[in-house]
Amino acid sequence: MPTVYSYTYSSEGQGPWWGIRCPSEMYRSIVEKVTEMERYFVYLTSVRGDTLAVAIEGPHSDDHDTVFVPEWILSRLGIDEGDVITIDPILEVLANAELVRIQPITVASVENPIFVEGLTQALNQLGIVQEGLLSAIVDPSMPELHEFLVENLSPAKVCLANGDLNVDLVSAVDYVEEFSSHEYSTSPMEESKERPDTPMPPDQTTVPLVPVSNVLSNAFVPFSGKGYCMSDYKKKA
Repeated sequence: MPTVYSYTYSSEGQGPWWGIRCPSEMYRSIVEKVTEMERYFVYLTSVRGDTLAVAIEGPHSDDHDTVFVPEWILSRLGIDEGDVITIDPILEVLANAELVRIQPITVASVENPIFVEGLTQALNQLGIVQEGLLSAIVDPSMPELHEFLVENLSPAKVCLANGDLNVDLVSAVDYVEEFSSHEYSTSPMEESKERPDTPMPPDQTTVPLVPVSNVLSNAFVPFSGKGYCMSDYKKKA
């Protein structure tokens, strides 16, 4: 079985964040077997059985038993530099993804002004998507990986990420609403300790308060669950 290393150890320098490079002989073997797909994809499987579907960017000219991968793949599979993995080419024709629910891990991922366009481009670069944790660069000018949870992928748990894809973007995992509704049964004055013999104004034993939710009922809530089609954004651009 081949051993896996990050691109840091490749003599060809930094590789793509979205795919792997395999030995030339292995690459030729996969190309010969896969005839009905425009791109080549494989399943990487760790010794403990975790599997990840990923694209092959191309061959390399280093050691014939080495596969070079982005560092996030090592983390995703829970493996270290030099560990052995199993590589199985994806020979079946995969269905195009039609619907997917994507949840950012952090709010910072969606604060980029080109987030939608960047995520669209990232999915196209990956070429394949599966349920679980997804790492992607959403702004090429700021090569920082962002993480997302992929759920409810249709029509299968592993699909091609091309064509028109309806994406249901929901609130980030760490998103916390800044405001919440509060109701008081007593006034703040009653909850405090008044000085002895402090007179209270007549008919003012309670102070009416307006719940914050009434004031903010029309406030914008980002990524509240409405579905979007990535192609719609490309048409508007």
